[in-house]
Amino acid sequence: MQNAHRVTEWDMISETKTNSLLIVEDDEALRTRLSQAMERRGFAVQAAGSIAEAQSLIDTAAPHFAIVDLRLSDGTGLTVVELLRREQPKCRTVVLTGYGNIPTAVAAARIGAVDYIAK
Repeated sequence: MQNAHRVTEWDMISETKTNSLLIVEDDEALRTRLSQAMERRGFAVQAAGSIAEAQSLIDTAAPHFAIVDLRLSDGTGLTVVELLRREQPKCRTVVLTGYGNIPTAVAAARIGAVDYIAK
């Protein structure tokens, strides 16, 4: 009997060309470190520090993956999640926050985020 190989999300990413990742984080140091870490894992990263920057990047080429901070200097990251859902419905989005609570976690899931993680 052959050993079955369990396919993980990382396997799916490496087998496809859909490795584009948008990181939206207004803390420049965290945005830079996170971008570098994800590039080392094979993602083609674009980073934005605001909703306006994210919208410009999404309009140019909507990513297949996104990591979005909940609280941004120019509004809520949920706005970015909605933009992504409209432009790239299959985008797998994770919302990061230092201010986690159940209502925002539910709101993020309802508009398409696949995960909600406290920093």
